Amino acid sequence: MRNLVWFRNDLRVLDNPALYHACSETGEVVGLYFLCEKQWLIHGDAACKINFWIRNLQCLQTSLKLLNIPLIVIKAPLYQDIENKILSFVDEHNITSVYFNNEYGVNELRRDRKVYSVLLNNQINVSNFHEQTIHTPGTLKTQAGDNFKVYSPFKRSWFKNLKKEHLEILPVPKRQNNSSFETSSLAHYLSSYTSDIDESLWPAGEEYIHDHVDNFLSQKGSSYKLNRDYPSLDATSKLSPYLNTGVVSSKWCLNKALEYNGMKLDSGDKGIVHWVSEILWREFYRHIIYNFPKVSKNKPFVDKTSKIKWNHDDFLYQKWEDGKTGIPIVDAGMRQLKKTGWMHNRIRMITAMFLSKNLLMDWQKGEKYFMQNLIDGDIASNNGGWQWSASTGTDAAPYFRIMNPVSQSKRFDPKGTYIRTWVHELEKCPLEDIHEPKNPEQYGYYEPIVDLKLSRKKAIDVFSNL
Repeated sequence: MRNLVWFRNDLRVLDNPALYHACSETGEVVGLYFLCEKQWLIHGDAACKINFWIRNLQCLQTSLKLLNIPLIVIKAPLYQDIENKILSFVDEHNITSVYFNNEYGVNELRRDRKVYSVLLNNQINVSNFHEQTIHTPGTLKTQAGDNFKVYSPFKRSWFKNLKKEHLEILPVPKRQNNSSFETSSLAHYLSSYTSDIDESLWPAGEEYIHDHVDNFLSQKGSSYKLNRDYPSLDATSKLSPYLNTGVVSSKWCLNKALEYNGMKLDSGDKGIVHWVSEILWREFYRHIIYNFPKVSKNKPFVDKTSKIKWNHDDFLYQKWEDGKTGIPIVDAGMRQLKKTGWMHNRIRMITAMFLSKNLLMDWQKGEKYFMQNLIDGDIASNNGGWQWSASTGTDAAPYFRIMNPVSQSKRFDPKGTYIRTWVHELEKCPLEDIHEPKNPEQYGYYEPIVDLKLSRKKAIDVFSNL
């Protein structure tokens, strides 16, 4: 008997249901991963994100080797190619059972249902498991029996339905008997999936992120709520790339929160409680893409907002993309993204709202650009964040509540430290001028590409007339 574990966004050995259960059954265990280059291109996945995947695959391969489990890597350009390739692999190697963890995007669900069906039709046992969120998407309902559209009542229901077994961690499986497979070499793939982003900014592997989260919660957890909105401070956990790639489970992170907060999640240390809330936001958006698949199909959550006549000014859009808008806090964020593959969450909201409201440009262009550059690009969270900012989504910011980037800059970067870090033209700009330079040309900087007050009024008029 041979058991196959099909790895996807679950690149870990601890608390991995598919791996754990495959190893609990009789028979040899082998891991399989598909490289889907064309599919990644269609999804707009960033080069730094793909590079991060491969580096974490290397770490997973090392961890699996200690368990005598080989990891085989096969190219399958598109998701639709996986159906035949996995069936061929199963037939060739006499696989009797296949194990995988569920994913909830529209394309992923379609892929998995086809693979599940074809394997069963060929008398292969298939076992799939829930692991990306604590509560299975589709199981939390309002009192009226509907799916949640607003975060706060979703969060209350999340806690109300939480049981002890929901947070139980599955251990690393026991070492298996020697395998007859040879593991795939990943050196070639790593050289093929390069990125301009410094890899040292995002170390790979379970061991790293476990230590990192421990250090964060012990040293910065209590101050998280107080400091998280200040982009010049190293006050956030930068956990999202590791959650999105499945190098660590949200369940493990919540157990760590319990450990550092007296076994409480929704009371106690305000900083850690707020950190937990951010993990729950991620879960909320996972439930949204499953319960409302239209948001995965380039459609707004609020149907009427599809009537908005967006501005299609390529010149202005390019200024936003290049970080040359003349609005320092916006430009700082866009340059941080391009340089590091990541942007501070407060700045994500500011830059997204500037594009969708002040420039009145289609949020989908911004969503796509972020996906093409973010190391933590995730269809659920990225879409949720952009639709929130554009007032087209679930639990969105009211259309008339438009962040003023200058006011935000003064409040959350009071000394201009973040701006000076990323907008080098303004390194020597005095504090009184840093947020809104009066004569930007003297620094080699730019005039604002839009009047904030007038553009705000125009956006309100457009939304109010829907």
